[in-house]
Amino acid sequence: MPRPAVRALALAVALTTAAPPSLAPARAQSIELPTLGEAAADDLSPANERKLGEAIMREVRRDPAYLADPDATEYLNNLGYQLVSASPARHMDFSFFAVRDPMLNAFALPGGFIGVHTGLVLAAQSESELASVLAHEIGHVEQRHVARMLAKQRESSAIAIGALLLALLAARSNSSSSGDLTQAAIMGGQAAALQQQLNFSREAEREADRVGFQTLETAGFDVRAMATFFGRMQQGSRIYESAAPAYLRTHPLTTERMGDIQNRIREARVRQRADSLDFHLIRARLRVLQDDSLQGARDAQTHFAGQLRNRSAASEAAAQYGLALASLRLNQTQAAYEAALAARKLTRLASPMLDKIVAETRFAAATTPAEREEALRLAREATQRFPLSRLTALAYVDLMQRAGEHEAAVAYLRQQLAIPRSEPQYFASLAKSYAALNRRTLQHQATAEMYALMGAVPSAVDQLQLARKAGDADFYVLSEVDARLRQLSQQMKEQREELARQGRRAPEEERERRR
Repeated sequence: MPRPAVRALALAVALTTAAPPSLAPARAQSIELPTLGEAAADDLSPANERKLGEAIMREVRRDPAYLADPDATEYLNNLGYQLVSASPARHMDFSFFAVRDPMLNAFALPGGFIGVHTGLVLAAQSESELASVLAHEIGHVEQRHVARMLAKQRESSAIAIGALLLALLAARSNSSSSGDLTQAAIMGGQAAALQQQLNFSREAEREADRVGFQTLETAGFDVRAMATFFGRMQQGSRIYESAAPAYLRTHPLTTERMGDIQNRIREARVRQRADSLDFHLIRARLRVLQDDSLQGARDAQTHFAGQLRNRSAASEAAAQYGLALASLRLNQTQAAYEAALAARKLTRLASPMLDKIVAETRFAAATTPAEREEALRLAREATQRFPLSRLTALAYVDLMQRAGEHEAAVAYLRQQLAIPRSEPQYFASLAKSYAALNRRTLQHQATAEMYALMGAVPSAVDQLQLARKAGDADFYVLSEVDARLRQLSQQMKEQREELARQGRRAPEEERERRR
């Protein structure tokens, strides 16, 4: 399946290079990146770094390769924050997310956004191996390597940075499908030169190794996993030189680095750590989600069935879980429900992912109102067992909406805390139920907030104007709409003025000009 450019989101540090504007694809003109401050400053402020990261993430989230899967997001953030809480970066904000890509890669964007390719999770043979990569990326953030490199390039215009963001998104992937974008922006030897600038320096890698190793040890993971996983990737790159893991191309693994890691292991107290149930479940889930085609689901179904038949699965519960998910995607609802029940019976450990798949498959296989009500009860009980779990909250809302219980869905969304109000999905869910209830003002109001959080301020303004015209809300709601409309209109005006000072057009003006 063709993959879009964001498959290579490892281009975090691509933003640090000063590419000539001539390399910019046309779309780069429409990216709203914040100004980076004075070139004379020695460092990029944390506030500006975060703003830049948020601007990049708005682009990332629009791409189909961004895996907006609640289960994967929750698992990666739970694992990531186990490490963050044990690191010198515990005072910083982090956000971990998944990218649907079979390449072995992970990367840190400005502002503490850390992406993980699905292929890396599947290649990790233990949770400590996966944690070692996340710890290394946390080290890059804690040492502010991206910010330092960005500060050196402040003389570059935002257009040039936007050009690199788009032109080099494909540069860290081995996939041939990413070639069109790269070739459109970078020609001949320039590509190799720019790729070389994407790599972290040896000093930065050693610093990230040091911080990552300490973090891994403090958090209680098996520190030997860092050398094991990096060494396995290095060995694979020697055998298949033309297909070296992207992680090694962007994080050069030298003999000196490996020696440093081995020395630290000899001096450290080595502790074994059992993998969590959720580690096995998420690997099964990502095996299904990595290829979102029907054939991919069939292949996953065959894989898990073979594991169960040959008793070769590291976790039989995870194999049943993967079989349930693959069967559900193939609309084999009864088989999916039976596999989900089998997965839960095989372990005494509690997991929001297991609770969710049981409720989902029960609802999908239901043929009577009583069976659908049972599924809703299962989903509701899951939210009570895991009150802060975003994935169980979203699953419960989804089932209520599919059952037509939109009043209950709105009431739950208004009261629960698991889905942050800073998340577009919260308002998207509200808008869906308000639309079903024919509450047009509230529907447009919620949609406006969703767009605003996605950085689409003009679209948010349009939605608020529609909310004013809907005519089905009281004075207090309309007052909220008017106040928010004034706020966003002023924000849009200021954005346009700032772009004009930089000699750039607003995205909507650029689109209109091209018509």
